[in-house]
Amino acid sequence: MAKTKISDLGSKIAVDDRDEKYIPALGDGTAVPGDLCYIDPSDGKAKGSDVGVVEFFSGIMAESKITGTETAIVAGVPCELLQPKSGHNYRIRIDDLGGTVVHGNAVKFGANAGKAIKTTNLLDPGIIGRLALEGLNGDTVCEITWV
Repeated sequence: MAKTKISDLGSKIAVDDRDEKYIPALGDGTAVPGDLCYIDPSDGKAKGSDVGVVEFFSGIMAESKITGTETAIVAGVPCELLQPKSGHNYRIRIDDLGGTVVHGNAVKFGANAGKAIKTTNLLDPGIIGRLALEGLNGDTVCEITWV
């Protein structure tokens, strides 16, 4: 069965939760927990990082104590971005894997705002991690080990 919600993997973005650091931001009404985000300096809102358009990254949108892991943070409502650390595991959103992808496959920033994509080229720029769990066709969330 395809994993399409963070809750299909667990209840938190930080799997290890080992002394993680969070930075405050405001929701923008579109960014969802698990999205790769940046904080727009013009309004303080967390928005999805987008290769080729907005090439900034501040952190991974953390789960909300109010709305959980599946709902976009309402515009102007306080939220937090988790600053990933090398070797730690995180649950993030990814474009449909399009087939079975094995543990250890590389993922990088994608062109869809806030989403990662798989890559088979280890020399690709923008690699952020490796799959910590096997991915299946239709999966739009995954668990990665940050590099």
